[in-house]
Amino acid sequence: MILMLAVILPTLAFSQCRRFTKTKCMPALGEYIPNENFNSAVLIPGDQAELMMTFYAGQDYRVMLCTEDILGDVVYTLVDSDGNKIFASDEQLDDHIDFTMQSTQQLKMTINVPQRENMNQLTHEGCATVLVGYKEKDKGGS
Repeated sequence: MILMLAVILPTLAFSQCRRFTKTKCMPALGEYIPNENFNSAVLIPGDQAELMMTFYAGQDYRVMLCTEDILGDVVYTLVDSDGNKIFASDEQLDDHIDFTMQSTQQLKMTINVPQRENMNQLTHEGCATVLVGYKEKDKGGS
């Protein structure tokens, strides 16, 4: 029975995360086309997650973090391979960043879920999804 719960519970959490992403997050990409996969995780207060993503030269992108309210004020930072900060959500008060890549490179996103204020409270988990969208480029003028 315990083994069965260990298999079923992560599957249910992922399913809830997928539903949350499709209904609450995807519309925020606006005119940007979502890439074929998204990165979601079920996180708890105090968690930190890192994600490496590749971006291609000349492409317009929107990167955003979409989280369930129960996680609180989740912040994220986007840095290049040299550690130079490109974006910090707590400094720019935006839930997304739009940019055009000058050269193909990998960027690292670090996500921080705040600790709960009262350590005696129940620990609630919530979904956090990183979405990357791109704009379709014109294929030559006619």
